[in-house]
Amino acid sequence: MSGKIALEARGLGKKFTIGAREERRTVMEAVARTLTGSAPRRDLWAVRGLDLTVERGEILGVIGENGAGKSTLLLLLSRILGPSEGTLRVFGKTDPFFQLAAGLRPRLSVRDNMALCAALLGLSRADFQRRREEIVAFSELGEYLEARLGELSTGLAARLPFAAAIHADLDIILVDEMLSVGDLKFKAKCFKAFRSLAAQGKTIVVVSHDLDSVRALCARSLYLRGGRAEFLGETGEAIERLKTAAR
Repeated sequence: MSGKIALEARGLGKKFTIGAREERRTVMEAVARTLTGSAPRRDLWAVRGLDLTVERGEILGVIGENGAGKSTLLLLLSRILGPSEGTLRVFGKTDPFFQLAAGLRPRLSVRDNMALCAALLGLSRADFQRRREEIVAFSELGEYLEARLGELSTGLAARLPFAAAIHADLDIILVDEMLSVGDLKFKAKCFKAFRSLAAQGKTIVVVSHDLDSVRALCARSLYLRGGRAEFLGETGEAIERLKTAAR
């Protein structure tokens, strides 16, 4: 760890090259494209010029409209993507918890998916065996362990990655659009667990359109707009700025 800092970005940017809208073409240009399969391309900056410091023990909210760059930012913070410009320093163990659901297998049992989830989070077999009962108890999925994951409701299935991540000894937990899944009781349990982890010095970054949850959980939030930081500060003000821009 570097002092109190968990994440530090300076001038952070990520560029993608995507298809561009076509202008009117000549017949020869149309023929050439048909023969070569080529198409116009353009650069899209999903995140650009971002300066951000997140301290250990902080729960930071990230808000913005669709396409604002929120998920791209999490992919950068998790180091799944590398930056196109700027620098990013991550002090501590993190994992793409927010993408765990994509790695789970609906046709396998909840028990097997729990082990898979733990492995994806970097838990050894011995660590998982030692913490399995705690994970099962937190998830409240004990009576469903032999059921196929695909047989569970979306809300019940979402409990599995939450429970595994909370017991995985991560220094930095990245959460993307999962606060709105599940019943109020389980959400309250997750909030309590996140606050407890923060009190232990863990850092949590929460991306969500559920503004009430962000307000309840995060003292400070980053409002992204068009890939840039529109505001970074007190969560209530960040939310008001987002709502004003959406009017």
